[in-house]
Amino acid sequence: MTQSQPEIPPYDTGARCEPKLWQPNSDAVAEVMRSGEAGDIGNVDFTNGENGTVVTVHVSRIDDGMYTVHLMPMCDDDQIRVELHREKDLAVIGPGTSRPV
Repeated sequence: MTQSQPEIPPYDTGARCEPKLWQPNSDAVAEVMRSGEAGDIGNVDFTNGENGTVVTVHVSRIDDGMYTVHLMPMCDDDQIRVELHREKDLAVIGPGTSRPV
């Protein structure tokens, strides 16, 4: 009888970055709110295997009802690509394909 090997989570293999809360606890959140920097509430850092932040992300909604995903890369521009997975297709924004607004 052979024992099956436990599946290694993608965070441990480096295949997926691990989410970390921007403010690690309620005291940090309260401090941000007191400082008037409430725009930082809801950010999530995604870290690599060395615990370095790769990207910081948050989602907002504006008056017209549109949702915006905000990505703040903390790595070189040529190391990040954005994939938008939709029901019928996939949209990819790769290095050098973005346009300034």
